[in-house]
Amino acid sequence: MKKAIIFDLDGTLLDTLTDIMESVNIVLKRHDFPTHDLQAYKYFIGSGIGVLAQKAFPKNISQSDYEHYLGEVVIEYEARQTLRTKPYEGIIEMLNKLNADQVKIAILSNKLDEFAKPTVSHFFPNINFEVVFGARKNVAPKPSPVAVFEILEILDLEKSDCYFVGDTSTDIRTGVNAGVDTIGVSWGFRTVKELNEAGANFIIDHPSELFNLLG
Repeated sequence: MKKAIIFDLDGTLLDTLTDIMESVNIVLKRHDFPTHDLQAYKYFIGSGIGVLAQKAFPKNISQSDYEHYLGEVVIEYEARQTLRTKPYEGIIEMLNKLNADQVKIAILSNKLDEFAKPTVSHFFPNINFEVVFGARKNVAPKPSPVAVFEILEILDLEKSDCYFVGDTSTDIRTGVNAGVDTIGVSWGFRTVKELNEAGANFIIDHPSELFNLLG
């Protein structure tokens, strides 16, 4: 039986897409650049805000302009990150049951750490997460397995004790790179095809299905 689950955040536990889209589009409009729709942002998200901004902004801008616009995006998102974001259906119930069953749970996100921690506290105030890591300086982001190993060490668990759960190929590759079993979720930002091609061990269509895999 698995003793722990490491979850991705955006697209797995929380539907953050609209707040992210609106934050970036505000900055794009401000500088008379083309904006993008929700479908586009599903593929911009997953590798951190820096990569997202690179995909959203025109390719011909200078590095200094890019860094300036990225700073504006961070400010906009800080102000908007809880406006339209919400947990997916069944997530709160799933997390409560995991706590009740004494399955250790953690979060590993490529969202900036200074956003990830307060976002989790805001939306899951009564859930006990053992570890919440966002993107941190001097720590390689997903799909690097480095932070997974750090979490396992904190929890004093082996790779075989843990699932990694996420909605993108980045998440699945993180689990694969770390040598832990992976679960792809079909309700997030990417397709089941992408998850399968990345090597997901299992796919679930609703949070309650996770308990069928815990043994």
